[in-house]
Amino acid sequence: MEYPIPRIIEFFSEASIQFVDIIKHTTTSSSYTGYTSADCSELVITLTGCASANMNGTTYELKSGALLHTGPNMKLQLVVKEDEPWNYAVIQYRINQEDELAYPMYAEQFLILSCLNENITQYIDDLAERYIRPNPLTNIQAKVMFYKLIESLLISIQQCTQSKKSELMLQAVQYMHLRYNRPLSVTHISQYIGVERRRFAYLFERYTGMTPNHYLTSFRMKRSRELLRAHHYSVAEVAELVGYHDSFYFSRVFKKYNGVSPSDYRKKLNIPS
Repeated sequence: MEYPIPRIIEFFSEASIQFVDIIKHTTTSSSYTGYTSADCSELVITLTGCASANMNGTTYELKSGALLHTGPNMKLQLVVKEDEPWNYAVIQYRINQEDELAYPMYAEQFLILSCLNENITQYIDDLAERYIRPNPLTNIQAKVMFYKLIESLLISIQQCTQSKKSELMLQAVQYMHLRYNRPLSVTHISQYIGVERRRFAYLFERYTGMTPNHYLTSFRMKRSRELLRAHHYSVAEVAELVGYHDSFYFSRVFKKYNGVSPSDYRKKLNIPS
């Protein structure tokens, strides 16, 4: 199951979350099969190393910063990579029964990617230390530390998501720059970077300030001006080189973006046709 980040943040900020326990562990065991806690959900946070987790037929790659959310009493199969130990923390929590209907994700499995930082690891260490020998005072401290940890994780998830979006949009821009001289559609580009078409168009416009089609046409026009300044190319050849097989259509687009036709553009620069 996948949940959008805003929905996950809403869940952790609005549901009646109660801290239950924290477990820190390092293992070199090659494999493990068992069940998650019977009466609470868990966040499995990978600190160092790598492991693969299989739940209900879905495999999750657990690497540094990955947060695997599990529901109560789920069968879990783990395989630890052989090159280094897997160091992880398990945060157990529960919510009020009435909230379980409003937030079904509490009982479900999903993977969240965060950017692990010093604050998060410090909160995990402090929380584990305070909960080794619980008493009324350390219980209160643990609850405070738990909410600080959740806050840091949510901030990190947002930052990691924004960083990932920027990386994907940069990939899209680079892809356009490489293939601008071939037939290229928004659907083709969105499939290449693995983002749904409408979502891609929305993110791309936020990233560049232009729609994908506008950006691609602007880049083609920029390249066409560069090629037109090289007098050994005809207008028809320039059109072909920037991805237009119809030179008349190319001329119309060029005039719309540059205010003059390709031939007049050359004349203004005193370049022979």
